[in-house]
Amino acid sequence: MNLSADSPLFRDVVDLERQLLDPSLRHDGAWLEGILHEQFYEIGASGRIFDRSEAINLLTVEDTDAPALHVVDPSAVRLAEDLVQLRWATDGTRPALRSSIWIRDAGRWQMLFHQGTLMAQPVATDARSEIAPSADRDDVCVLRKLKFTDAAAVHEAFTSHPDMARQGDVDTPAKARAYVDFLLGNDQVQCPLAITINDRLVGLVCGTVDRSNANAWIWYWMHHEYRGRSLATRAVAALVDHLFDELGLFRLELGLRANNPGSRHVAESNGFLPEGIERGKFLVDGERIDVYTYARLKTDPSSNVQPLPLQLA
Repeated sequence: MNLSADSPLFRDVVDLERQLLDPSLRHDGAWLEGILHEQFYEIGASGRIFDRSEAINLLTVEDTDAPALHVVDPSAVRLAEDLVQLRWATDGTRPALRSSIWIRDAGRWQMLFHQGTLMAQPVATDARSEIAPSADRDDVCVLRKLKFTDAAAVHEAFTSHPDMARQGDVDTPAKARAYVDFLLGNDQVQCPLAITINDRLVGLVCGTVDRSNANAWIWYWMHHEYRGRSLATRAVAALVDHLFDELGLFRLELGLRANNPGSRHVAESNGFLPEGIERGKFLVDGERIDVYTYARLKTDPSSNVQPLPLQLA
């Protein structure tokens, strides 16, 4: 059965493919072990077959300066209840046609198979999927204060994917305005910063501050179509520096669902250390999900993440 481009399953599988193309994730061996099925194998463009361990070893030592690739013109077929084939292409100097098979095992989707075939001609730019907008060379990505005028972009982000409902009830323009009003009206507690591309909000990072104990709870979200570009990771790095250096805080905390490897990568890349597991805390689609708790102290080692430029003026 062909999956429509607006179906949640289609978007979820495409988003996983995009994460595998994100240099900040595809070089993380532990993350790769979680997303590649134990029986995974790949047929490369040369015809060589790679097993799971070989693929992980090659990806973790890949050139970090290589140009980012993008998921182009994807289509998907649901082969069985827990089996999806995704057909797509990558752009760049070596464009390729690709096919991958995703299997749902123990409640999570993992890649079971991948094959790529080089194309003779580059992928047409007008074929690039709207699901994975690429970063234009002239794009300006900046972290700035949240504004009242960001409400429309906040509403767009919260309606970009069903999983945004986990971040709050913001499914109408009026609720978006109330959401922004609340954050800006509690500036002694909330420190909301907008992740922007060309000054348009595409995500948010925030510290909910406990000044009496010099602590803060960190949280963040991204518009679905702008995930997988390391913007949240770099935004958290900038927020951490601001809370430690400018607000004089000592301890930063956050929590994330055990089935959210992207959020886990954001936390661990920024030097947050695991402190515990809240077992079965959330009920998601009828399944109890653990929550991992993390914290970072001002005295902990700094991370190597390049922060987004922060503009507070």
